[in-house]
Amino acid sequence: MSRIEHRRLETFSRVKEQAISVAHAGRLLGLSERQARRVWKRYKRQGDAGLIHGLRGRACNASDTALQARVLAVYRQKYRGVGAGHAADILADDEKLLVSRKTLWRWLKKEGLIEPRRRVKTHRRRRDRKACVGELVQMDGSQHAWFGPEVSNCVLFVMIDDASSRVWARFYQTEDTASAFDLLDGYIRRYGLPQALYVDKDSIYTVNDEKLAQNCRESGHKMPRTQFGRAMEELGIRIQLAHSPQAKGRVERVHGTLQDRLVTELRLAGIKNIVAANGYLDRVFLKRLNQLIGIAPLERADLHRRVPEALALADILCVKERRTVGLDGCVSFRGQLLQIDKPCTRMALGRRHVEVLVPRDGRLKLVYKGVKLIWSPAAVRPAKTVECKPKVVHSITSPTKPQAGYRGSA
Repeated sequence: MSRIEHRRLETFSRVKEQAISVAHAGRLLGLSERQARRVWKRYKRQGDAGLIHGLRGRACNASDTALQARVLAVYRQKYRGVGAGHAADILADDEKLLVSRKTLWRWLKKEGLIEPRRRVKTHRRRRDRKACVGELVQMDGSQHAWFGPEVSNCVLFVMIDDASSRVWARFYQTEDTASAFDLLDGYIRRYGLPQALYVDKDSIYTVNDEKLAQNCRESGHKMPRTQFGRAMEELGIRIQLAHSPQAKGRVERVHGTLQDRLVTELRLAGIKNIVAANGYLDRVFLKRLNQLIGIAPLERADLHRRVPEALALADILCVKERRTVGLDGCVSFRGQLLQIDKPCTRMALGRRHVEVLVPRDGRLKLVYKGVKLIWSPAAVRPAKTVECKPKVVHSITSPTKPQAGYRGSA
């Protein structure tokens, strides 16, 4: 099963246990209620196999160049100016050419045969709280003078459950990917894996390159992910991006509460550093705050998922980069040369791709197809020397006059 199908299996197993309704399961999976009921009927009828996509193993229309050429030729000849959705229906009915609306739209846009319509701004409304704990967790950092004006600013990273307003927080020097990984690691070990995270469009969570996004939409390729996005996909946690600060108002409002109450309590306790402040959060402040602002969720089900025993959480919540192994069994990474030990070189790793893991403790790991490799630091390769040939200096002599009586050769 894919990650999406495995997540469907977990969610519909909760429906089978009567912990949640089919409509609630559809909202968790991003499905309409009608589609969720269809999937639920297929699951009851076929079991786990009913959750596997019916097109598994079949080639898609987007890779059929012959079909693409034929569809475009018919469109230019008969249906120029017709919208992609309407044209897809006409082609299926009249020409017996089956192609999805989205694929046809992408083909027509690439050829310049249609122009995108101007989007009308949608009406926005207040979002209701989620019904269950762990269904959605908002996450954000707040830069502030937490220890008073005489100490440089640091970041308080906050996670708040959308259904119960339960808060989890940690102090860090900066707001970066390593801090986000450490915060989420503490949350997961304490409460479990949430269904979704609600975050802003910071570069930690998403790639903010509009030109790259446009190229990916036109070519049909997936948008590149950040290290955080890659880790969330491996853990099966959905990332939901907020388009404005007001969209994640729950965590923004708790920032105001913390900047008022927490600053005062840290000052009264005489705390001036991050380590002591994190200890105070655990022992005193978070318990008191959660009793103050916490509410009872609408439903009693806890949708946090347990971390599988075989899952190495530290190997996921870290930076991963792909590198190519040289024929000498060495991997070059950030100016270092990593020599793979002899027992591992029997796997014929030359010119193959391995993953370099950079955990938060800084100890590098090399992994090839899930197998951890043994390595040791190697000496830096000697620089290539260019042999310089000695320059040949040709002596230039001034011309001499011929001797008197000289007539040259006979």
